[in-house]
Amino acid sequence: MPLRALSLVLGVCLVPSLALAQEAEVRVEVGTPPPAARVEVQPAQPYPGAVWVAGHWRWQGGAYVWKPGHWARPPAPGSVWVPAEWVWRNGAWYFREGHWKPAPVAVVPVPPPAAVYTPPPAAEVTVQTAPPAARVEVQPAAPYPGAVWIGGYWAWNGYRYDWVPGTWSAPRPGHVWVPGHWRAVPGGWRWVPGHWRPI
Repeated sequence: MPLRALSLVLGVCLVPSLALAQEAEVRVEVGTPPPAARVEVQPAQPYPGAVWVAGHWRWQGGAYVWKPGHWARPPAPGSVWVPAEWVWRNGAWYFREGHWKPAPVAVVPVPPPAAVYTPPPAAEVTVQTAPPAARVEVQPAAPYPGAVWIGGYWAWNGYRYDWVPGTWSAPRPGHVWVPGHWRAVPGGWRWVPGHWRPI
């Protein structure tokens, strides 16, 4: 079967350095796929911001013809070059022209609003047994800028001391965190809960 171009599907992007977000597709009825891409030696970048447009095989005059790569100036800041390619679909080869498209917008995930640590309700607790020495905690990395570390502490559960591990909290504007602590009082030890104190 002779090689022949059958149709031009979309508008052709003839000047890669000028077209933005245009794509042409040519259907070519041919029994063999295009040759493997050639290995090109990329010359030095001629000016800052130049983008390398890789060479590719085109269909021209009834045969595959190699179009060498070249440097090109993007048509707009942030433009990205989409290389030309050959695609096999529905029993025929389609050639997609290379084209410029706007750079994808980076989506930065926004962390959910951080909760401000609220200490448990203050309860008058006096214990006759002294609390154990505070544990040395390894603080994990702060989950977001400005996070406040609320250190762990020994809590009395009515029978014994249980360690409550530290946690990160969102800052409370205009306040500073005052850690809870056990204070010696006549007859034992009294818990003074941690709290946010106005600055």
